Amino acid sequence: MLYSPRITPRELFSTKNVFTTKHLVVMAILLAARTILNLPFLTIYVSGIKLITFAYLTDVAAAVLYGPWAGLAFGFAGDTLGFFASLSTGGAYFPGYAISEMITCFVFAVLLYKRNITWQRVAIAWAINLIVVILGLNSVWLILMMGKSAGEVLTLMRVGINLIQFPIHIILTTLILKYLGKVKHLAD
Repeated sequence: MLYSPRITPRELFSTKNVFTTKHLVVMAILLAARTILNLPFLTIYVSGIKLITFAYLTDVAAAVLYGPWAGLAFGFAGDTLGFFASLSTGGAYFPGYAISEMITCFVFAVLLYKRNITWQRVAIAWAINLIVVILGLNSVWLILMMGKSAGEVLTLMRVGINLIQFPIHIILTTLILKYLGKVKHLAD
């Protein structure tokens, strides 16, 4: 079994063997893939809202492979590098989105690192991410950045798109993590 059904908090938050050279190389490859997948021409937008992107799969993979500390670092690096890679889209760097990415990776790591991957666990992780990060923090960042009201930010369209994406995210994440479980030995 590649994942342990039970993991102690000490094992979960251990920094032992997290940032080895091999792990950093794999995270760098995932970071490069994330940057490419997050480019504007590979992302579909509807009314300024991301409709389809696959960059989140690399965030989840890094968090599940290497745990919470690596997830936090990967989330920060992914958002920052992603911003600089897509400078042509305009806009200023806002560190709030890096915090959102870090929390996303942290949630997936805490719920899925060294655990059996089930669609229920993935659904719980996505539900927490949807409520806390996507509809919560990202809405706050939009209010702060654009000076809009909460009603303007939490539009029916934005909420609807995220609810439509929710089952798609669960299915794709579960499939990718099941496959990742089979090839995890390559990343260790």
